Amino acid sequence: MKFDAVYYEPASLTYPLGRMLRENFGELPWIPIESHNSIKEMQEKPNSEFGKMKRNLIIGIRKTHKYVENHKVSDFLAPYTSSGCTAMCLYCYLVCNYNKCAYLRLFVNREQMLDRLIKRGKESGKPLTFEIGSNSDLVLENTVTGNLEYTINRFGEEGVGKLTFPTKFNMVEPLLNLEHRGKVIFRMSVNPQPIIQKIELGTSGLKQRIEAVNRMCEAGYPCGLLIAPVILVEGWRDLYRGLLEELKAGLSGKMKKRCFLKLF
Repeated sequence: MKFDAVYYEPASLTYPLGRMLRENFGELPWIPIESHNSIKEMQEKPNSEFGKMKRNLIIGIRKTHKYVENHKVSDFLAPYTSSGCTAMCLYCYLVCNYNKCAYLRLFVNREQMLDRLIKRGKESGKPLTFEIGSNSDLVLENTVTGNLEYTINRFGEEGVGKLTFPTKFNMVEPLLNLEHRGKVIFRMSVNPQPIIQKIELGTSGLKQRIEAVNRMCEAGYPCGLLIAPVILVEGWRDLYRGLLEELKAGLSGKMKKRCFLKLF
């Protein structure tokens, strides 16, 4: 993944991940900031600069660790290792919340966040499911940080309950041989290919997503499909009928037998 510049909280370089990112992107301009939440230079840019701002990488320390109850696909939304994305889905709720600030922010204190999550699971008295990808796309982020590899291996060994995250990307190769022990639920978001091309800009195509979820299912991960959001464009019934037909033709027998399906 290519970036134009890195904006960073200086304290982030005291963490192993921060130092790794510094080494990996050392050829780029590194611009110190006081807080990843308030970058004056970005806030003052016109909306027309939105696409260019997405080409910057923001590195900081996550200070908010509040878990939010969730009753859709998990027990809690757990703040985790990133927020925002380099893609440009036109319906993105992060854009609605953060406007121009929906660029990729990486948080280097992953050990602290996963320690807390594992502790919460062990103390709960019952198995809980934690959504760790509600503010970003962790498969995309993993290509920069390796955080999913760190998280899945460690939670597989130490965690109680399950983790889950959605994605619109197909870069799952690094995840296939991890010791997940069935504790990580992988969810692939799908839409008709014409919707992906016109609205989910910068994401993987439908065929690539189908191939990726088949591979994750074959690797033993519990897997699901999200048809989300359903977009009522002209001819939407035919588009989504075609999507279901493509899923029927492209999903593996194992995936069809074991997956769950949700629509939003």
